Amino acid sequence: MKNCILLIGILFFGSISLLNAQARPGIKLGVNNSNLSNTTLEDKKDLYIGAFVNIPLADYYALQPEILYSRQGGTSNSTEFGDVNINYIAVTAVNKFYVSPNKGFHFIIGLGLDFNVSSDLNILFGSNNDAFEISPVDLTFTGGIGYEFGFGLILEARYKQGAISTDFFGNRDLFEEDGSQLNSVIQVGLGYKFKIK
Repeated sequence: MKNCILLIGILFFGSISLLNAQARPGIKLGVNNSNLSNTTLEDKKDLYIGAFVNIPLADYYALQPEILYSRQGGTSNSTEFGDVNINYIAVTAVNKFYVSPNKGFHFIIGLGLDFNVSSDLNILFGSNNDAFEISPVDLTFTGGIGYEFGFGLILEARYKQGAISTDFFGNRDLFEEDGSQLNSVIQVGLGYKFKIK
């Protein structure tokens, strides 16, 4: 499944680049501060990394498809349960609204799908290690702000909220808490847009 998602991303980005001569590919790297709602987990700090294509469609607007590898979950303070680690391939359509034409300060609104490529819930005691299955996909909403320099460097801070419970299959209530266990992630990072010509 990993290879299939990556192939789709490469073909998608490649097609966009061919259709729009002004499109600029780029890379990004940053820090996640993630958690799962309605659990006793504490915040988990980890990394995300990926690629994007910035497509300017108007002087103050650009569409930016992204594909990221994002390490999320939560850190346990329990003697019964260990950490929850969920690794996603995130495919997001980001809308960027600029204050100045296609550079400088901008606002971010995005919608995406996060595909669970590996995950684990380490149950330290008990025999039900396989009783909890984490949902294979998450629908996400992203908002944030950023600043883009003329030479291509991008600084951004985002908040990403998941809409599908990680306990989607209802096999157990994680840590006996009520309600859905939703991903929430604060992301701070750097990006760089390459010039094709």
